[in-house]
Amino acid sequence: MSGRVAVLGGGSSGITSCKVLADAGFSDVVCFERRDVLGGLWYFSEKPATWPDESSVNRSTVINTSKEFMAFSDYPMPDHYPNFCHNKLVEDYFLDYTHYFGVEKYVRYNSEVLAVTKHASFQSSGRWEIQSRDHKSGQEVTEIFDFVLVATGHHGGPHLPSFPGLDTFKGKTMHSKEFKDVFGYVGNRACVVGIGNSGGDITSELSKYSQVFLSTRRGVWLLHRLADNGIPWDYRYHTRSSRWMLDLMPRNLRNYLVKKQISDKIDHELYALKPLNEPDATHPTVNDELPNRIACGMVKVKPNIRHFTETGIMFEDGSFEDNIDLVVFATGYKVGYPFMDKSVLGDIRNNRVELYKHMWPLNLSHHTLAFIGGVQPLGAMFPIAELQARLAARVFKGEVKLPSPAKMKRDFLSHDAAIRTRYVDTPRHTFQVDWLPYMDELAGLTGCKPNLAWLLLTDPVLFLSLVFGPGTPYQYRLHGPNPWPGARQAQLTVLDRIRKPLATRPLPKHQTPGMFRLQTVGILALVACAVGYGVHLFKAKGINIWDMELLQNIGLRT
Repeated sequence: MSGRVAVLGGGSSGITSCKVLADAGFSDVVCFERRDVLGGLWYFSEKPATWPDESSVNRSTVINTSKEFMAFSDYPMPDHYPNFCHNKLVEDYFLDYTHYFGVEKYVRYNSEVLAVTKHASFQSSGRWEIQSRDHKSGQEVTEIFDFVLVATGHHGGPHLPSFPGLDTFKGKTMHSKEFKDVFGYVGNRACVVGIGNSGGDITSELSKYSQVFLSTRRGVWLLHRLADNGIPWDYRYHTRSSRWMLDLMPRNLRNYLVKKQISDKIDHELYALKPLNEPDATHPTVNDELPNRIACGMVKVKPNIRHFTETGIMFEDGSFEDNIDLVVFATGYKVGYPFMDKSVLGDIRNNRVELYKHMWPLNLSHHTLAFIGGVQPLGAMFPIAELQARLAARVFKGEVKLPSPAKMKRDFLSHDAAIRTRYVDTPRHTFQVDWLPYMDELAGLTGCKPNLAWLLLTDPVLFLSLVFGPGTPYQYRLHGPNPWPGARQAQLTVLDRIRKPLATRPLPKHQTPGMFRLQTVGILALVACAVGYGVHLFKAKGINIWDMELLQNIGLRT
């Protein structure tokens, strides 16, 4: 495939973009990585960050999504990996993926992108100029590219709040991105500001050795990694059947059921965590340890900060904690692309970036630039970035045509209005997406969304798995561009790989639990009812559902 492509960033989004572009036939791909290592956010380093917008996991970070849902669609994580991996295993997987598909040859290390601007011929060619600096030689060069993928994600510079008296506070302060581990802080009296995933993790870690005060403006609904019977939460949550049922429910009923399920584990009011908002109005926090740390007294939940003194913190409820040694601001990030031509995105305010499907600028005459990884799902980013890159590759090749600018604008405004209606009005929610529906949306545009109606007729076992089973990334390699022969088997053996790392000692043989038999019977009954009802509707309209010419006309074919 002709055309030179620039990929900005050598993290998970950038590397899968390179692999996808190669699959699509692009041979001239350059991945700009300003560090001398790959991994992006998942590369842990004890050294302080070189750039203000450089972020990484901390030493103890464990993923909140299970391995089956974090995997790239044609490269499952090893079956012996734990269901929730430590960040080092995620990095190992990422590097294995890179080596297996030979992606590293596209990477230009120590190369920082300084500017992305429209080429003088942009109106006719859609080309871009990229100015970069080599950190070893100091040389700056400007090159021309036909296409650009911005795969730097949404973790820009840190968002740091301002509080009265903070400038006179004598304790140590830092943003969560600077927190590496507890070493050096053992025995401190600490305050963590913010109760998102980073705030919850840092609080749990610090409180093993220190007294921690957790300050939150709104409270939080806590989710746990393990659902009923110890199965990973996303195995139960990310299924089409559950999504369909939730969508059919009135919102108040849906939230009532979620709150009941959450409260069965932890009474959020008893633990001073309960927020005013509904569960679906904020990005939830996944944390198993925090309630235990609260119960042990090592974490005390506090309201928002009123002001600092030289040695302590006054909270909005009038309580005061003195002798505070450390304050960690887990207050999120500002979305920003400082290298990008201002005419592409304009001024980004409150993290609101105007993009079609969170990828495509609305005002470009040529769709030769796209953003990868700029969303926040309740789920893993790896497979989303991969699907975004697959869509971008097909658009670059001219195989998929995007809507008119007017339609793209209407789509963006509709999504933006839905976000504003549903979520608490904060910058962190401007790029929120629902994981499985968003991937289905991308897959539909890309041409790799599973055809459930056809599978019901031709492969009912796989149909059942895709409707009632886990909605894993492998399903998007069943057909369409660049299918993977192992996709069907990977989808049907998810539970085997969930069990594998847990089988650490032999147990007495036993029969399949009655619960699983009942689930199977229930699923089959539901399918039978659905099929029967469908047949009834067709007969009522005088349609023969076995008319193959009719089936082909409505798209029920491979």
